Amino acid sequence: MWTTLDRGRWGICCLSLLVAMVCGAQSANEPSNMSYVKATVDKLLKGYDIRLRPDFGGAPVDVGMSIDIASIDMVSEVNMDYTITMYFQQSWRDKRLSYTGIPLNLTLDNRVADQLWVPDTYFINDKKSFVHGVTVKNRMIRLHPDGTVLYGLRITTTAACMMDLRRYPLDEQNCTLEIESYGYTTDDIEFYWQGGSNGNSVTGVENIELPQFSIMDYQTLSKKAVFATGSYPRLSLSFKLKRNIGYFILQTYMPSTLITILSWVSFWINYDASAARVALGITTVLTMTTINTHLRETLPKIPYVKAIDIYLMGCFVFVFLALLEYAFVNYIFFGRGPHLQKKVAEKAAKTNNENKSRLESNKVQVDAHGNILLTNLTNEMGGSDMMGALNDPRATMFSYDSASIQYRKPMTSRDLYGRPALDRPIGHKKSRLRRRASQLKVKIPDLTDVNAIDKWSRVIFPITFTFFNLVYWLYYVH
Repeated sequence: MWTTLDRGRWGICCLSLLVAMVCGAQSANEPSNMSYVKATVDKLLKGYDIRLRPDFGGAPVDVGMSIDIASIDMVSEVNMDYTITMYFQQSWRDKRLSYTGIPLNLTLDNRVADQLWVPDTYFINDKKSFVHGVTVKNRMIRLHPDGTVLYGLRITTTAACMMDLRRYPLDEQNCTLEIESYGYTTDDIEFYWQGGSNGNSVTGVENIELPQFSIMDYQTLSKKAVFATGSYPRLSLSFKLKRNIGYFILQTYMPSTLITILSWVSFWINYDASAARVALGITTVLTMTTINTHLRETLPKIPYVKAIDIYLMGCFVFVFLALLEYAFVNYIFFGRGPHLQKKVAEKAAKTNNENKSRLESNKVQVDAHGNILLTNLTNEMGGSDMMGALNDPRATMFSYDSASIQYRKPMTSRDLYGRPALDRPIGHKKSRLRRRASQLKVKIPDLTDVNAIDKWSRVIFPITFTFFNLVYWLYYVH
């Protein structure tokens, strides 16, 4: 066991060591030691060849990378890209930059980076990038005693993001940032995410807020890209973006739905108010056309149909059919109806005139002796009828002369059958005319038929549109 004296000695030693460390740390910043730091930096840079990578000819250089995302400024469907501002940091070990005598990290001026070897990193899907330069160029170089170099940049880059807009605006997109070495192959350099693929290599994602998107998830991958010139290291950062539907509900879906419902108001307007119904129909059609045109201006010219195109075209069809419905009603009442009524009236008058002429021509002629002349009856009766009449035992004897065929007045058919035999064909023709007239009457539309079209439209249009919305939202939301 330690005695009290031993404990006192151990405490004094620890205190002395702590004071020495503090004094050493302060002495590095003292003016008297600045010359030593300067001499150390000059020694490191003297004879340093930036043309050669660390450990040239030996094992590949391991370059660790991490990203701190400051903001995602814009996601554009028209250009299919997104803009991101980030703090991009790379670290590797260069034994040529190791030093002793100073137990501190040396953070140097950003211009020193031009005198050191740095990885030839570039972004594959980059369209336009720049390093911020206010108030000075935003670069950082930090040296560690063991030769580890930390190189940081503040970059804003616009990267391509190929989007599938078939479900727009109910879609989800994956936007990536691809990092690769431009000239060094895997024989010379290796990339890896600091902290592992699922570690803390990417930070700041949780604090990002986008106006139209929500970041659902992000992933980091490490792979190799093989080209004709060799195999190159590649790191990939992928964002899963889900579009917020609120903006489109207020700006597109709701106005289109209300305009479609507004077009149905014409079904409750009187059929003879042509100005009101036509103006309402044309206004709704033009409004839907304007919404379609404005939407196409904000999207790229892609060959396939988007989800919002299907909805807007559906609304346009309903609005256009509402306008055609009044055109049909107008034609039925003001066009086809009176024309058919006039045509049927002329046909009925013609039929009546023909019936009168036939009745007059079919009158039975009787001579002064009370005999019925059969001259006119031969036009109506065929040979078989005539022979049947001659063979009828109920008929009386016929007498012939050279002037005309005559027969004496027989027993009337009223006594035999209860009605005159000559009235039978005439009554049959009258009944046939009545049936034709009734059929024509059914086909002729009248005022009640026009109202029935509007009444059915008041029910069919809302039910069909409701079914269309139900199918649309169930399919695209789920």
